[in-house]
Amino acid sequence: MQYYLLVFLSVIGLAGNFCLTKLYQNRAGTSMRVSVIFNIITGAFTALIFFFINGAMNGFAIDLTPFSLLMAALLILFCGAYALIGFKIISMGSMAVYTMFLMLGGMMLPYVFGLIYLNEEFSYLRLIGLLLMVVAIALSGTEGGGEQKKKSSILFFLMCLIVFCLNGSGSIVSKIHQLPQNEALTISPTAFVMLAGIIRFVGFSLIYVGLCIHDRRKPIEYVPATVKLTPKIIGIMFAFSAVDGLSYLLQLIGAANLPATVLYPMITGGSVVLTAVAGLLFFKQKLDLKATIGIVLCFIATLFFL
Repeated sequence: MQYYLLVFLSVIGLAGNFCLTKLYQNRAGTSMRVSVIFNIITGAFTALIFFFINGAMNGFAIDLTPFSLLMAALLILFCGAYALIGFKIISMGSMAVYTMFLMLGGMMLPYVFGLIYLNEEFSYLRLIGLLLMVVAIALSGTEGGGEQKKKSSILFFLMCLIVFCLNGSGSIVSKIHQLPQNEALTISPTAFVMLAGIIRFVGFSLIYVGLCIHDRRKPIEYVPATVKLTPKIIGIMFAFSAVDGLSYLLQLIGAANLPATVLYPMITGGSVVLTAVAGLLFFKQKLDLKATIGIVLCFIATLFFL
């Protein structure tokens, strides 16, 4: 039961991430450059925070294995790729559709992976919960119809499918890293979060340099005018890094002790519900009838995995 509690705390962290990201976007905007800079700084903060956490828990000895390095690199590659593709998807379609494919991939692919490759126990109750959650997320993804661009194309849905696969692959990578049979090949969860932060910092720094070269601009001149590193903005990014890192740490602990067929649907369902609640409470984001029904169904479906 303790691991279910840790997953619940992790989901609370995801809802907190939503709030902190929204605060940052309200001040700095949502352009690709703004997002890249956000990931550079939060990657550095995450690495710094978990350097000290890991040091306090496991000593300050260098803890690194080739397998964990590969897994962390793949994790950031998948997450970074779907974040960048997301900008193009949003420009062609809508944020709601992008989020729907993102969540479905993060839930369904590790579920199938757990059944086929990890020989996890099949349950009709969980399958019903999964299908109910698919319906719930689809309903939630139709929110804000007046703001959506009704543009359909092969390229648009192909990119949505890629995002679906990338987010699901990121969840699978996390699960593989935490498998008991890989314990001798891996570093501690706190060290892995730190390593992921370092790779996020390096990876998005290279992306930023690439953008500068592409547009023939100097890095310091290419920082958007909206990105002002005031104490408040830095505080938001530091808080995001701490909450995001701790949430992911709890997910890693859950991945080591819970089946993928249970863990990732719970994370997805819980994050849909709590993120919607956070948006309503803190940002006055109204929900239409379909979205409300979807969130209620998502809450019910999550209970099927307890």
